Amino acid sequence: MLPSALHHLSTLSRFALPLLAAALVLPLHATTPSYLTIGTGALNGVYYPAGGAICRLLNADSANHGLHCAVQSTSGSLTNLKELNQGKIQLVLVQSDVVHHAAKGTGPFVGQPPNDRLRSLFRLHQESLTLIASANSNISTLTDIEGKRVDLGNPGSGERVTSQALLDAMGWQESSFAPVIPSSINNRLEGLCDGTLDAAFMVAGHPNQRIGDLTGRCQARIIPIEGEQIDRLLKTLPYYQRSHIGASLYPGQPSDVNTFAVTAELIALDSLPDTEVRTVRDVLTARLKQFTRLHPALTPLTLDSMQAKAEVPHHPGMEDAVLPPPSLIPESLTPEESAGSAATAAQSAQSAQSAAQTTGDGAAAQTATSEALATRPTAVESVSTALATQAVTVDAPSDAVATQVVTTDPPSAAVATQPTSSALGSAPADTQGAAPSATNGSDGVHQPLPATPSASVPVQ
Repeated sequence: MLPSALHHLSTLSRFALPLLAAALVLPLHATTPSYLTIGTGALNGVYYPAGGAICRLLNADSANHGLHCAVQSTSGSLTNLKELNQGKIQLVLVQSDVVHHAAKGTGPFVGQPPNDRLRSLFRLHQESLTLIASANSNISTLTDIEGKRVDLGNPGSGERVTSQALLDAMGWQESSFAPVIPSSINNRLEGLCDGTLDAAFMVAGHPNQRIGDLTGRCQARIIPIEGEQIDRLLKTLPYYQRSHIGASLYPGQPSDVNTFAVTAELIALDSLPDTEVRTVRDVLTARLKQFTRLHPALTPLTLDSMQAKAEVPHHPGMEDAVLPPPSLIPESLTPEESAGSAATAAQSAQSAQSAAQTTGDGAAAQTATSEALATRPTAVESVSTALATQAVTVDAPSDAVATQVVTTDPPSAAVATQPTSSALGSAPADTQGAAPSATNGSDGVHQPLPATPSASVPVQ
């Protein structure tokens, strides 16, 4: 009975012990996974592929840093901020003018308190306010749209915020335009093809898939947004920048088109952990070239432009981690012991000065000073642990023998005394560890000079 039980126990041990060992070891190396969701925009815009590019790079290395990323399509900037504040998503892409209004409690956020929790990670691509006119609208300049059927953007959208800034600069109201037949949110620009719209505004990074479809399939045209009123707007509102839509990006567009733009900003709340923000920062910084190749609108990005001043403060995680200052106390000493060693050194130095003044002998002062320095803690990396963790001290000689060469008994196995050259004979050569001798100019007696402290020990 007993041998059988021992046999089963032995068999169980062979299978159970490796599993137990694995269970104990794995948690020491595993990284607790974290999850980020990035709120973007429409599937056929630039926000969605830009957010997807960020997630793609993060997920490619998630086994090392433990951060997993998902991209979510939304209706745009205002929706993104709303869901960010509700905690439904952790990162969002938002127009710079919308970020400004949210932080100040202005524009579409009038009546709401300023949001002081918004933090910027990166400034990404420019998004130009784009005026698109139908093929038969007879619109060739900005001023031609007055009295026409113009779609200003969906109410509550980032496009509406930017187009409203243009209307204010031009002195227009919504009543300055002909009524527009309402359409679905996802199909509002189709009127440029079916004849129910004369013009429409879009805020978009370029090239844009939707604009490419309108200019190709329906022969829609891109109209410049320029003039004195636009110049004044750009001087007044710093979150807008002058921009142009490059030539030949779309069918029927042979030259650059002038306009102005916002910047897409990657935004989080101040509560997002610093470690997660640093992971996003480090991945995008290390793989910037790959990131800029994932969509044409991202191509002009540089690290300097991405880290430029934003409409809200940068997240603390975008800064380097603050390391604690190095300790000036050797690990083998407590603060009290270190203070005592410093006091002993000071007393020895003072005694040396008194002796020099009494006897007028410079050699005595030099020798006593050497001994005062010798009482300070010394760490030598190449000696054994027993030697390296102890303070090296030498008793000061009497005044009568102050000018003589100081000799000591050979060091014991546990404690080494100055000079240390004999005790360290087997250690590797250290240009700062040796204690050279010098000849006194008055009597020719060779005297030991104080050992230069090792580079690993800070001078106190």
